[in-house]
Amino acid sequence: TNGVESIEDIPEMSDLKQDVETYKQASCATQGFVMCEAAPSTHNFASKVYSPHDPKSFLKAVRKEYKLLQNNLPSGILVKGFEDRMDLFSVMILGPQGTPYEDGLFFFDVFLPPDYPTSPPVFHYISYCTDRLNPNLYEDGKVCVSLLGTWDGKGSEMWTSNSNMLQVLVSIQGLILVSEPYYNEAGFEKQRGSVIGVENSKMYNEMAIIKLVQSMTRMIENPPNSFKEEMTSHLKQNAARMIQRFQFWMEAGSGHSKQDSGVGLNCDSSGTAGLSRDQAMDISSDGDKVQGLQQDSLPKNSISNTIHFKPPEFPLFPPSKGFCLPMKKYLETFKQTVERNIFTPDENVNNSTVN
Repeated sequence: TNGVESIEDIPEMSDLKQDVETYKQASCATQGFVMCEAAPSTHNFASKVYSPHDPKSFLKAVRKEYKLLQNNLPSGILVKGFEDRMDLFSVMILGPQGTPYEDGLFFFDVFLPPDYPTSPPVFHYISYCTDRLNPNLYEDGKVCVSLLGTWDGKGSEMWTSNSNMLQVLVSIQGLILVSEPYYNEAGFEKQRGSVIGVENSKMYNEMAIIKLVQSMTRMIENPPNSFKEEMTSHLKQNAARMIQRFQFWMEAGSGHSKQDSGVGLNCDSSGTAGLSRDQAMDISSDGDKVQGLQQDSLPKNSISNTIHFKPPEFPLFPPSKGFCLPMKKYLETFKQTVERNIFTPDENVNNSTVN
């Protein structure tokens, strides 16, 4: 309690306030560090008491975090700090390209404990689907990362007082949201390169994509307060591409054959499509197929009549019927939810359907 009463008198607080004024000038985008005036009441750790054990050490560590986040955040990560709660952060991470999570959004609330930086920050993943879409991200909010002490690790993988939050964020982006998350399951790495490993990884990716679409749909209907505007902007720019990419994968596994692509995509009785991984694919957009989304959500000339897709860089092709059939339902729901919540009425695509 004494620490809270005297914290305003600490020289580090004056320096930190000057830094905050600088960070407040930053504009909100899909990446970078932004300071906001107040933490939302819906923040998962809002009820925690701001009471650092060693105010001087705590503020020094916070100032270090702010500078690292301001200058070193990689593309695809947006962090928001709060003037009224120096111990809280909110994070948005964009699913990396070349993974099942591409174009998805992942949100986290972060709390710096009273003995920070001796102890690591506490992360809470905001889940929008049942069970898990990734071995390290749990429905109850648990984030399994060695630096956080929630996953086995050794040496430099473990938290020390010299570690920082930026390291955790980079680990989530680069070591969790990966092209083959199946192998992040405990003990499964030893299957890498085996026939059973390849098949299991493919099946896990199918599940991850389905759960991603489900998550994005629910996210639109109940967005996190800290990132509602960023989520809306992201979907206005990328929803059409997401829908068409997922639709292409569905059609590849549903027995559709595109005359203009010159490639037969016929499923056999086992639910597989005859398609080599290194073949580039073309898919022509039908007249009413997400046409409004194409025209209204993407820059002019960014989509022509023919969209060029390649098979994913991660194991997925040939997709199974077990992926294609439910995906059709979830993708249609996603598209309708985007139209209803993201676009204005004159932008909606009332007559388009997911084939």
